[in-house]
Amino acid sequence: MQTPERHQFRQVQPAHHGGHPANSVLGTLRITGGSKPAGARATYAKLLTPALVCLAIWSHIWVGTAAAIALTTLAVAGLVFLQSKQAAPSTKPTWANAVGFGERIWLNRLHTPIPDKLSARITTLFLVYWLGAVIAYTGGITASLLLTGTGLLVAYSAQLVCFQKQVVLFRQMKDRSPLYRFWSSAPDNDNSEKNA
Repeated sequence: MQTPERHQFRQVQPAHHGGHPANSVLGTLRITGGSKPAGARATYAKLLTPALVCLAIWSHIWVGTAAAIALTTLAVAGLVFLQSKQAAPSTKPTWANAVGFGERIWLNRLHTPIPDKLSARITTLFLVYWLGAVIAYTGGITASLLLTGTGLLVAYSAQLVCFQKQVVLFRQMKDRSPLYRFWSSAPDNDNSEKNA
């Protein structure tokens, strides 16, 4: 008989808030579990997302509205599936893996505080990315090359800078928590010599 999972939320002590407004206001609750960050495939899927979704939206001028909605839904579902894949263990994470690790650390900032300046920059870059993406998608709906081009330029610029900040965050924080050290450790398998 399975017992229901208890204590999904745990109280965080005020001393761990680090002075960050999000840490002090929302830091009283945290979701336990600390799932592993998404892998390199998710980073590359995020790079494809704005252009692929825009192309699917733009398809309404060639295949009609109903088919464009179906294509857009299919594209978003495929990209979400790719982004949900877990990272493969690696002792030296690649740039794309480091982006995923940095994003997970940023999302976990209520439990393990991160530098305020870096947190604010990543948050701002996420907002700018979404602003650019919404403009690009609006350009696709209205068939405006100017809106689509401008939105994609803003979205990709913000996304690439945000990725770089997430790599910096991972490098700064990777030794601050046993969980973060575990993410980048490779499994030690004693059975590997049996096949040799």
